[in-house]
Amino acid sequence: MQMEEQHDRLRKARMGAGLKSAAIAAEKHHWNYPTYAGHENGSRGFRSETAQTYAKAFKVPLEWLITGDGDLRPVNGDDAHDGDALVPVYDVQASAGFGSLVDYEEQTHSLAFPPDYLKKLTSSSAKNLVIISTSGDSMEPTLLDHDIVLIDTSKTHLGYEGMFVLRHNDTLLVKRAGMAATAGNVTLLSDNKAYPPVEAQLADLHVVGKVLWYGRKV
Repeated sequence: MQMEEQHDRLRKARMGAGLKSAAIAAEKHHWNYPTYAGHENGSRGFRSETAQTYAKAFKVPLEWLITGDGDLRPVNGDDAHDGDALVPVYDVQASAGFGSLVDYEEQTHSLAFPPDYLKKLTSSSAKNLVIISTSGDSMEPTLLDHDIVLIDTSKTHLGYEGMFVLRHNDTLLVKRAGMAATAGNVTLLSDNKAYPPVEAQLADLHVVGKVLWYGRKV
């Protein structure tokens, strides 16, 4: 008898949740379809953080999904935190320094937020929210190297106060925005006074979204 693999259990969990295909599961939970499909068909492995996301979404025990130990039984609502909104975490960094090149954007896992807490941060739908990490020191003391930031991708107007994640010449930055002396330009401001303001042309900037929240390891 062939031994059941982790991806086999993932497929079984998805089917047990009443989702007829990997595509339906990815759409329902706002996952990147090629990534999820690779996890389910066994062409790529997945880490424990991602397994936790899948276990919560499909309401199966995490230990069973990872190792096959235990019984395949539904996890009750209290354990699964059914009311929580899952925000996707992407494997990219916004530089709080001189800029880091973005080669790819791949969702690695999700973080759960109580909907009432998200409503205090934004009136936008949870579907517009993403999480990435930061690198560098130009936004210290507000943001430290390797902090994570929650971004509202619906807020792309630089007239808002606060911090923004911006793409400039394929470089992802986290900065504040200010008025510039030259028409058609914007001033990119750092919280760390060791970094001088930089003027950039609005036409060269793509506003990914506004930073709503940050978290860090202790």
